[in-house]
Amino acid sequence: MRFIGYFVSLACWALPAMAGGLCGKTIQVGWEERPPYHYQGRDGRPAGYSVALLDQAAARIGCRLAYRQMPWSRTLQELRLGKVDVAMQALKTPEREAYACFVPGYSSSLVRLWVRGDRAAQWPVSRLQDLGGLGTVRLGVTHGDSYGDILDSWLKAPPGTVKLDVGETLAGSLRKLQLGRIDLLLASMDTLPNELARLPQQPSIVALQPAWRAGGAFYVFSKRSVSPGLCRAFAGALSEMKRDGVVDRLYRSRFNIAYPDP
Repeated sequence: MRFIGYFVSLACWALPAMAGGLCGKTIQVGWEERPPYHYQGRDGRPAGYSVALLDQAAARIGCRLAYRQMPWSRTLQELRLGKVDVAMQALKTPEREAYACFVPGYSSSLVRLWVRGDRAAQWPVSRLQDLGGLGTVRLGVTHGDSYGDILDSWLKAPPGTVKLDVGETLAGSLRKLQLGRIDLLLASMDTLPNELARLPQQPSIVALQPAWRAGGAFYVFSKRSVSPGLCRAFAGALSEMKRDGVVDRLYRSRFNIAYPDP
């Protein structure tokens, strides 16, 4: 029994040591303010659901993380070049798959059309096709964001009457919506309310009827700077955290509902 205990202790010590060797360096994580997934905490450090989950996964495999705050579009560019190792809360797209390894989803996202409350009646939209029959529409989107396969495909060739306004940040596009510089805005239900809370309360912003499920969100690892083995190690840690209930507990603590595992 004494020898068995010794070997078990040795194995428990060796696993993070081996994983640390797999890391080989401090993992650089790009992030921007997107509560409740990632935001600056009271101590000045990144906090939020995605941060807490990634921190615990990294700890399980013995990796160190360093967070670098930057706009989402720049994070994706740096990920492509291998200057950033990880991005959070990303949807899977063919373009991103060319330069990134995807760790299985850890949350789901629902996309809506948002409008000023005092102008909602002007936009009787119940399906995507309706946008092509309402005259000129100034539609806001955020640079670098994916809205799921259906919307991403539609946005590549929208009707001629739909004029896309590509904003650098969601907060900036929301302000354009309030000021009447765009008519409608595409954004997910999990990120827009938190951004809206930082802006003036009037005029109000409401969601129109249609909604599209954009699929699960992923951690994405740069293929240039992260080995396939390390990507698999993070995926394994996250799967283990789902099995032992950590993912559900963290999700409930942030969203007050059970983790919506499909």
